[in-house]
Amino acid sequence: MDKVVDIKERLAGKRLKLQLQKHQGKVGAIQKLVQCSLCHFKCALCGQHLGVSDCSSSIPSASFGFVFCDDCGGEFEEYLALSRGEKSPEVSWHNKEWLKMWSAWLDYRKTINGFVGSPEFKSLLDELDK
Repeated sequence: MDKVVDIKERLAGKRLKLQLQKHQGKVGAIQKLVQCSLCHFKCALCGQHLGVSDCSSSIPSASFGFVFCDDCGGEFEEYLALSRGEKSPEVSWHNKEWLKMWSAWLDYRKTINGFVGSPEFKSLLDELDK
């Protein structure tokens, strides 16, 4: 009985493999999205490539898991201070819409992290490793 093959498991594996082949372009797009959005060698907001020395920052964004260029990091620090009510806007563009933009961007990043942690994405990675 030890040599009995679970046909359901083999069929599911074969089905997933065919599905991956059929949707290879879509899988590649998802891979790029996740890899690029989580890359610690570019600014999390604008995408500017950073040097190794730029990636070890002690600004508040590091505690959120983001790496920013100097300009975007400064804007993020301003967003945090303004959203907590710790200060008043110093420049005209730090308005309600600007706060909404940062809030939406943070939601976007949380959503990507949620997707990366999903069982389905982990299954996809396992299949790609095979």
